[in-house]
Amino acid sequence: MERLALAALCGYVLGSIPTAYLVVRWKSQQDIRSSGSGNVGTVNSYEVTKSVFVAAIVLILDFAKGAAAVILVRQLFGHDSDPGPWGGLGAVLGHNYPVWLRGKGGRGLATGAGVSSLLFWGLIPTWVTFWAVAYAFIRRVNPASAVACLLTFVTVLVIPAVIPGAEPTAGMTPTWFAGALVTLILLRLIDPVRSYVLELKRQRSVQ
Repeated sequence: MERLALAALCGYVLGSIPTAYLVVRWKSQQDIRSSGSGNVGTVNSYEVTKSVFVAAIVLILDFAKGAAAVILVRQLFGHDSDPGPWGGLGAVLGHNYPVWLRGKGGRGLATGAGVSSLLFWGLIPTWVTFWAVAYAFIRRVNPASAVACLLTFVTVLVIPAVIPGAEPTAGMTPTWFAGALVTLILLRLIDPVRSYVLELKRQRSVQ
């Protein structure tokens, strides 16, 4: 258990590198935490800088640090009782709540995708499909992300066979991994979803 805890800690340290903060600082000298939505992630990087190039760099780096966390902990701690899921979830936790920015990070979607690409790659196309459908109705990025996360987890829970790429390990089952990953992301989506619901209520009261 200590070995898996160390794997999670290593993942956290790697995931906590505030890529969006650093890249936006480099490009525009702005603090992304106090600009746009305040989220330290890809979408807000674009909103603050209006640069597709900057947003693409942030997206790639956030994805890469998720995948790198899985690779790193497997190299450090071996494959028995696979530490990969623990290191990956640690990376998402670090991205969302980085100690360097006093816990103000991103939402974990790109980093979670990087982790999933090596552990449970079928989550990615499943989530993207649900997100596209949800966004077509909602027309808001974050609420659509929340819906996609919930539907993806329900799919893993009820009919996991339709999502390819998962291999149960001694360290963590695919269902537990998906549940933990979705929970970490949804915790950072609470505020934007709440704002969206309040906006809908205001619009209805005006009508």
